Amino acid sequence: MTSIEVANRHIAGGRDDLVRLEASRDRETGKGVFPRLPATSPSVDRFEPITLSTEATLYSHTTIHPNPKTGEPPFTLVYADFPEDVRVFGRLRLRPGEKPVIGSKLVVCADGDPNATYFFTAVEEEK
Repeated sequence: MTSIEVANRHIAGGRDDLVRLEASRDRETGKGVFPRLPATSPSVDRFEPITLSTEATLYSHTTIHPNPKTGEPPFTLVYADFPEDVRVFGRLRLRPGEKPVIGSKLVVCADGDPNATYFFTAVEEEK
């Protein structure tokens, strides 16, 4: 399974598009890991469960261009840094004409179903 498939999440504040991912923090080093370690992990006693913030910062990105024969459009993958010292890998959904910018603020979203795959979107800057 990928981290996307095993990610635990819950809807925050009742909004369907606002998602909080669950991770673990090493009790010794304080370093966070995503996804949360399962209860069956032999290392689970070393970690405490944490819930990540709803916003993260774009650390890096790459755009994948699938083979044209697949008919799939290009998509962007990112690493996002959360304030809890956790780096998460996932897809970034961009608006038409939008380009990813290192250091920009991202929010975690899901398609209305808390069991759906999560993704990131860029926070719109207030003008």
